[in-house]
Amino acid sequence: MHFEGEFRVPGKAAEVIKRFADVPRMARCMPGAMLEPQAEDGSWPGAMVVSFGPKKISFKGKAICDFDEQALTGSVHGRGTADMRSARIGVKVLFALADAADSPKPETVVKIVSDAELGGVLEDFARTGGIAVANAIMADFARRAAEEFSKDEAPSMASAPLAAQALLWVVIKAYWARLLRAIGLART
Repeated sequence: MHFEGEFRVPGKAAEVIKRFADVPRMARCMPGAMLEPQAEDGSWPGAMVVSFGPKKISFKGKAICDFDEQALTGSVHGRGTADMRSARIGVKVLFALADAADSPKPETVVKIVSDAELGGVLEDFARTGGIAVANAIMADFARRAAEEFSKDEAPSMASAPLAAQALLWVVIKAYWARLLRAIGLART
């Protein structure tokens, strides 16, 4: 599954890249993410909890992060698995930062390119609603990062599980909009 998007956060790009390099701080902004201390090999073990109503699935894995402060770019490579029906994910996220020229206050545009391989029970899901879910996750991360960056001290954000039912509505709305466009009933 290929995904491209962008969002904005407060601050100049040279400052934002340093904040992004603070992996534990950024993990607090990711819905459902829990991070363990960095391993000796430089990777970050952790988990992501996704809730489907009362049922919760925990994906366990690790991420490797790389940041180039001079180029204002970075990458995150992650792999994870869950016991439920052989669910597995591999993701590579590349990002580039640039100062927003059209903003009256210091603001950074974050451009994202992501490729994910989903297996097991997630394979069909990626084909039907993966992009809509990726947009919803990116929007939630962007909101949390903006809140985090707008404060001098990092607040203590408990990471709530990623609520699949809220994401389901995003997928359903995207599906119906696409269907209505296909049959010519949607407004452009």
